[in-house]
Amino acid sequence: MKRILLVLLAAFLAAGVFADPVILKVPVPRDTPENKSRIQAEMAKITRFQAANPGIVCQAINFDYDNTGDFLVKQAAQQAPDVFQPWATEAQMLVSKRWIIPLDGYISTWDKKDWYNKDAYLPFVVGGTRYGVPDQNYIKHVLYNKEMFAAKGVPVPSADWTWEDFVKAAVKLMDKASGVAGFAPMGKGAESGWGFTDFIYQAGGEVERMENGRAFAAFDSEEAISAAKLFKDLKWKYDAIPANWANGWGDVFNIFGSKQAAMVLDADWGRNIIINNFKMDPKNIGIAIMPKGPGSKGRHAGVLGGTFLVINGLAKGKAVQDAAWKYITFERWDDANLALVQSQIADSRSNHQFRAQFQYSPLLPGSPYVVKERKLLEANPDAAVAWGDAAFLAALPRTAHTEPPVAAQDAYGKYLANVVQALFTDQNVDPAALMKDTARKFQAEVLDPLNAKVK
Repeated sequence: MKRILLVLLAAFLAAGVFADPVILKVPVPRDTPENKSRIQAEMAKITRFQAANPGIVCQAINFDYDNTGDFLVKQAAQQAPDVFQPWATEAQMLVSKRWIIPLDGYISTWDKKDWYNKDAYLPFVVGGTRYGVPDQNYIKHVLYNKEMFAAKGVPVPSADWTWEDFVKAAVKLMDKASGVAGFAPMGKGAESGWGFTDFIYQAGGEVERMENGRAFAAFDSEEAISAAKLFKDLKWKYDAIPANWANGWGDVFNIFGSKQAAMVLDADWGRNIIINNFKMDPKNIGIAIMPKGPGSKGRHAGVLGGTFLVINGLAKGKAVQDAAWKYITFERWDDANLALVQSQIADSRSNHQFRAQFQYSPLLPGSPYVVKERKLLEANPDAAVAWGDAAFLAALPRTAHTEPPVAAQDAYGKYLANVVQALFTDQNVDPAALMKDTARKFQAEVLDPLNAKVK
């Protein structure tokens, strides 16, 4: 009997019955009134995860990633979550500090690895190694009014269209007598600087470059200056933008929805305004990747933002890291996602609206989840919109360009926004001098003080 008990005890220990549980620190949104429903949803997910993974106990931590305050404090005290969601700009910094771990080993055994478009990982590929899984992202692209293109006999954007094609279309589509613009850019606020960077990237330029952990302004290059020249020409040479160009993010969708502009840039949610507020037929809205900039460095590029899922490099031991990977992949791209989409469609229908947002997917168009989700959207044409054909969905990830890694909001709102306003207000402004002077100020006033803190 004693021998039997010892054998059973050994078996139980091997099976982990009496083993200490793995404690996994997981993030839930900050404890604020507006986050109440999000916290409840995340806590419900934690309950399901623990039920499906006996031996793992989740410790919920109120946490939203930032790269300056709360995260740095928690990370220094080893109190940050073991799995978290940094912004798409953060890979180089996090890898250099060894604050996240390589994921190639985990991804290689994942049953959904072949579902992914390999380009979707690029913002979190460092030295050829993947450190993050795409989470909630967007990639900016072009919306255009199909009816307006057809009425003017303008070819719709192709997969290889260029700035030249974009300008020709904008000029042909404008109708000053009716107050119609070919293209409505954002012209005020931080969003104007944000939108301008799309064109800097298309030209082959950059907003910043990094050297040994230090940031340097890069929008004084010839490529970036060509983007400024384009913006100036759209206003003063071609007169192809709205006469009242001082529009913010929501304003440009109001203009497009009221058919006062033929083209606008969007990332994900702007078309909700167009369709649900202005009752524009979704079938009349076309989508295209960004036009390619000029010269040998020209490229199709749109800003990519959002978050990636990573495992904290300070997670204690392989067991915790393995548990973190299970949490990252739990319910990802399964029926729980489809149930959420179904509920969004039902909510839209009850409000006599459309689920019109475009949710960029890192998955290949033919992956099982995308096929199921698209069928679900297409089965509810009265309350849902399925955006883009297979060619667009496959090409979009290759156009992604991450935001500036350091002081992006300063670059957008305090510096590049002023560039856009100067280009649209002063016919005699010199784009090269303007860009060089603004880059010099951004370096001296923002980046140099931050660089001084880098050890």
